[in-house]
Amino acid sequence: MDLESERLERSQLETLSTPELIRHALSETRLLVKAEVMHAKKELKQELQAAKLAGIFLGAGAVLALTSLAVLFVALGLALPLGDAVGVLIVGAVLLAVAGLLLFLGAKRVPKKPLVHTQERLKTDLQLTRETLQ
Repeated sequence: MDLESERLERSQLETLSTPELIRHALSETRLLVKAEVMHAKKELKQELQAAKLAGIFLGAGAVLALTSLAVLFVALGLALPLGDAVGVLIVGAVLLAVAGLLLFLGAKRVPKKPLVHTQERLKTDLQLTRETLQ
């Protein structure tokens, strides 16, 4: 999409009539809105991909944590009469460590502030509009 194609120079704008200026302003506003929507869609798509990966990590970590907790409880139960539960205890501890790692990775990838770039562009657009209209 060529957003600069309809841009007019200052001298050209000074020669336009009021209705033509309004039409031009509406045209530029339409282009700005299209560009912002396009950028917001792209950014949202990227954030959804990151959230999907984070959800996978969090889900796998939660399932593995529950499983390892069950194994640890079984190991604790087998360990009470001082039986051969050391192997089960080690497996449970390793599973719990892997679950902790997956939960950490998933929590780290969850988007903290959505659509950051779009919000910054909108703030810049608003500031430029205010400066131009003053």
